[in-house]
Amino acid sequence: MILVTGCNSLLGRYLVEALLKKGETVRGLDMWKDRQLPQEVEFYEGTVTDAELLDEVCEGVRVVFHLMDVEDASYYGRRFMKKINVKGTEILLNACGEAGVEKVIFQSSARVYGSPSMLPVRETDKLKPVTAYGKDKKKAEAICMGHMEEEGMNVTIFRPTIITGPGVDEPMILVILYMAMGMGVSNRMYIAGDGDTKYQLVHPDDVVDALLKMLNNPETRGKIYNLGSDNVPTQLEQVIKVKEQSKLECTIKHITPLFTRVLSFLLKPLNIHYLRKDHVHFILNNFMLDCDRAKIELEWYPQKNNVDIMTETIKWYENEKL
Repeated sequence: MILVTGCNSLLGRYLVEALLKKGETVRGLDMWKDRQLPQEVEFYEGTVTDAELLDEVCEGVRVVFHLMDVEDASYYGRRFMKKINVKGTEILLNACGEAGVEKVIFQSSARVYGSPSMLPVRETDKLKPVTAYGKDKKKAEAICMGHMEEEGMNVTIFRPTIITGPGVDEPMILVILYMAMGMGVSNRMYIAGDGDTKYQLVHPDDVVDALLKMLNNPETRGKIYNLGSDNVPTQLEQVIKVKEQSKLECTIKHITPLFTRVLSFLLKPLNIHYLRKDHVHFILNNFMLDCDRAKIELEWYPQKNNVDIMTETIKWYENEKL
């Protein structure tokens, strides 16, 4: 039995489908039951903060993929976000220990690195998160390592950059697609500054491929793996290539970094989830992960680059959202 917490997330949906195709028995935990959840999945409704529920959920489980988290405080509040991300991880690991779970694979985030001065970022680089989500993940990682060192728990951590692909619900990605395709004659794609920054994406299929390689690999115990795409273009290069491949009629409009920051500040009180602090970081800064450890130790190689990811996502968006 394999447990996937956060089975409704983009990565959770892709992972559940892949595990079922491998013939695994899958149990899912999330705050509600997605209508598209496969019938074969044994589903539990709840969160990782419910210790009593987790005792039942973890019974008979061999491996846990812990994906449940809250990225944005504006949905549920900062207190609930931190409780899920940090305390929930601790409660889940306690339940895993009691149930004799053999392996836990924990989803952290590339946001634990903050704004590094040297790129690409390696797993051994210092963690300096600048967002609440990144700070929560750093604390949760420490909890995972503590359980491994003190109780001998088999834990593997992966740090993906922004996971994007068909089915994505990330507000920033959806707004970009909406502005490019859903506004009639006003279609446009915005780029902050000159568009010379680079920011790595990763497709959920590629992340799932890495997770499946971790599943029964004893050498991954206590390891941390960066996961991101290869051949990252500048944002301007990316927009031009995506526009050409997807045959978009949108115009490209440049806005200043200062205006981007001011707009983020003005939208915050309105609880508009586009241009959050982490979104502004995404738009204005270079960020790339060094994924050599995953390539060498897992023999993992991402199959889709940023342009592939956005082109595929646009095709999905056109078919499903417009």
